[in-house]
Amino acid sequence: MDAALPLAGIRVIDLTTFLSGPMASHTLGELGADVVKVEPPAGDPTRGGPAAPCSPFWAALHRDRRSVVLDLKTELGRGVLLDLAAGADVLLENFRPGVTARLGITASDLRSRNPRLVYCSLTGYGASGPAAGQPATDGPIQAFAGALELTGAPVPLTVGDISGAAHAVQGILAALYARERTGEGCHLELSLAECLLQWLAVTDRGGTLAPPTTMVLTTADGQRLLIQTPMHMRAKFLALVGEVPGCAAFAADPRWATVDGQREALDEFVAGCAKALSTRAAGEWLTALAGAGIPAATVRTIDAALGDLVAFGAAATLDVPGLGAVRIVRSPFVFDGHRRTETTVPPALGEHTASVLAVDLGYDEARLAMLRASGAFG
Repeated sequence: MDAALPLAGIRVIDLTTFLSGPMASHTLGELGADVVKVEPPAGDPTRGGPAAPCSPFWAALHRDRRSVVLDLKTELGRGVLLDLAAGADVLLENFRPGVTARLGITASDLRSRNPRLVYCSLTGYGASGPAAGQPATDGPIQAFAGALELTGAPVPLTVGDISGAAHAVQGILAALYARERTGEGCHLELSLAECLLQWLAVTDRGGTLAPPTTMVLTTADGQRLLIQTPMHMRAKFLALVGEVPGCAAFAADPRWATVDGQREALDEFVAGCAKALSTRAAGEWLTALAGAGIPAATVRTIDAALGDLVAFGAAATLDVPGLGAVRIVRSPFVFDGHRRTETTVPPALGEHTASVLAVDLGYDEARLAMLRASGAFG
């Protein structure tokens, strides 16, 4: 067994779209699971259409999986899904509440045939309650959960979706572990709003990391450094930059400048620190700051980080048809020194429909032809 693929042999059926569900199945795939993405005849909406060229978003999120097209609104298409679920370990869905019941693919429908199935449902606001029926995208989820208290506007990173994905993976792994002891799967339910609130409850709401504790300053060679000096690091930082306006107050409490009437004092302190940083190059400052135990880093773009094979050994280039060479991040998981090194390009829409049904389910050509003719594949 490949140490880098602890989920090898686990079959995941992915019915999800947009980000939360696909990010969860992507992570499971990085851990070695066999992910079969089931798409409607028109394709996942985030493809941009069946003939749309692959996007960097799609390449990053939908690698390492197989694509099967099924029209779940047809009886035969639904029957194929039931067969797939009967041999699966995990099924992920993020339909709006009520859709799986209308389609006849609820947890009860599928687990009645496969009690070992871990069926994971991701919703925006939960399966019931006053907000359950509301359409859910990341911005409204952030607003509902309280994230806008921090910034006044939605965080550009889609934290609602990503927090849901992170919690889904944790829950699925826990359910698979429990199944080893009980022999039974379960129906795991998660709402993006609740998952995000878990993170927000432990976030910095008191402004303790606001300037001047956190500052972005420019060095002599034009590089920008983000420097963070919480708690005991304040005095060490002042020892490096020397006497600047407000340094005594900052040493006592970095939040002094955030109270009413102290804006001018904050500006003077930051300006003094900026003047000090402008006297030396970024490399010199980073060495000095690290020597003093002060957290700091160069401000970079995402593309620059993707290109850094020293800091991010998992970054690599993938040749994606229709898109060319794309920088991607491979698995961040390292097990006993082993990291997954292989990755495959995202599949074309329905690329593996025939092979999955023939090899995995044992359908013969006559049955495949009947399903095609009946519209089960759209």
